[in-house]
Amino acid sequence: MSNFNQNADNALTNLIINYLPQTMTEKELFSMFVTIGPVESCRVMKDNKTGYSYGFGFVNYSKEEDASKAIAQLNGLQVQNKKLKVSYARPSGDDIKETNLYVTNLPRTITEAQLEHMFSPFGRIVQKNILKDKITGMPRGVAFVRYDKKDEAQNAIDSMNGTIPMGTTDPIGVKIAEEHGKQKAAYYAGWQAGFSQSNFFFIFFLIITRLYF
Repeated sequence: MSNFNQNADNALTNLIINYLPQTMTEKELFSMFVTIGPVESCRVMKDNKTGYSYGFGFVNYSKEEDASKAIAQLNGLQVQNKKLKVSYARPSGDDIKETNLYVTNLPRTITEAQLEHMFSPFGRIVQKNILKDKITGMPRGVAFVRYDKKDEAQNAIDSMNGTIPMGTTDPIGVKIAEEHGKQKAAYYAGWQAGFSQSNFFFIFFLIITRLYF
């Protein structure tokens, strides 16, 4: 199930699923997409050391028509607090790496149309997402913008990072989203290590207490 070939010869059977819930497993992803048709392989992308999910995965179908049907039926599906984005996966290559940007310090009133207007001059945007508060539904001032090519994303970084949008006083931050993902994974790994260490000392303290008191 996890033996996934991201460079599948037939791109029309190979799907990428964005905005997966952090807790979603490969078994759950498989169970969801196999309802459409036979699945050859699927994979949730995670940090190898920490197990931290990057929030996206791949599903490769046996038939093109099943992949097309999955896009039609499952794209936009609400799963927990996420809305899935299902589309054809592009073949891997240097020109499409580092195309996803992480944008911070945006105005809390920003709309997707305004985000598109800000970043479209630098290339073709294939995906964008404004993160919103789970309770209020208001923008959190953070967004992801994915370009078609690496040089388009780099042009956006060079032109937009540190700029101040009209009507605001604070500069925005624009960087490669993969770097943000690695930072979160490192934080998660550090938290796990600290938690394990705390548990060790707590158990050690209990043993000493029982022996001497």
